[in-house]
Amino acid sequence: MKIRLHEIPEEGKSFQWSKETAEINQVLKDLIGDSAYQADFFIKPLNGRDYEMTGSIRCQVPELCSRCGIDIAFPIQAKFHEILIPYRPDDRTSKYSKVNHLSESAESGPSVVEYADDESFAMGEYLHEQVAISIPFNPAPPVKDNGDCSDCERPVRGRSFGYDEAMPEAKPESPFAALKNLKI
Repeated sequence: MKIRLHEIPEEGKSFQWSKETAEINQVLKDLIGDSAYQADFFIKPLNGRDYEMTGSIRCQVPELCSRCGIDIAFPIQAKFHEILIPYRPDDRTSKYSKVNHLSESAESGPSVVEYADDESFAMGEYLHEQVAISIPFNPAPPVKDNGDCSDCERPVRGRSFGYDEAMPEAKPESPFAALKNLKI
């Protein structure tokens, strides 16, 4: 789903997308399956070519619990604040030109995203990336106050969920054992 930025009024425009409105159902299908989602965002022109975008997306992602391995619906709530600027190809012919590094980005405040030459912004792809980057490496449901998992009700606080298998004690053969059978 692309948004035509030049059609947004000066006072800005609010968008509410969900599974029922179906703007990005196909775009998010690989991440959330048939789960419901709610994306609320607001885009406002800053000047003749730049736009400010704020909002959030809430959904549930099917994952495996990193503690016990059962299927869970991991909740995602991603908030974003972006400045949309027109795409400009980088001219890297100067000896002083360099690519910005992630460590040079600001810790707070809006980040910058480029939109296409035809003044359209691929909001579906942007929201797909927001959900994908919000999925943790080790997803697990939250822990209740009593120390039990909120999903499977098993005690998890202070417990190790590693797999420790006793390895057999096999004495390796000496690398010089092959020389014993050597005849000169």
